[in-house]
Amino acid sequence: MPMPGNFKWRPNDNGPLTNLRYDLEASKWVNSVNKAQGKLPLGNFSGDLRFIGAVISLPLLLIFFILLIPIQIIKEVFHYNIKIFPGDPPTGPILSDMEKFHAEIEYLKKKNPPKKKRTTAWEDLSDEQREMVKFVRAQTAKAKAEANWK
Repeated sequence: MPMPGNFKWRPNDNGPLTNLRYDLEASKWVNSVNKAQGKLPLGNFSGDLRFIGAVISLPLLLIFFILLIPIQIIKEVFHYNIKIFPGDPPTGPILSDMEKFHAEIEYLKKKNPPKKKRTTAWEDLSDEQREMVKFVRAQTAKAKAEANWK
């Protein structure tokens, strides 16, 4: 469509002069676009790392706030342990130091029962049995002394 005032803005013929003008204009447009892209700031590597760090830390923070903090509150308020990781103490009530000590003593008593006590006391032995015990003790002490002497 011609411009007002009978001015042709761009000719529509396919003549060599017209094509040359269009090629020249297109090359100028390409050059200007390339220069504009060159002036734009390039990606910032530290900014990219910050973004990746934020994306990674978000799930970790959610785990921390949703799981670990309530578990710590349960441990402190109700004195009840919840086992999460393999090295944690078992799930159950948290014992005081004295309760732990008594539990350990009971465990050791069950593991190592006391040796069998004597059925007879020295007073229950007859005079003959007492003399025999004294004789055996004397002979044992004599044998030990001779063994240490040599």
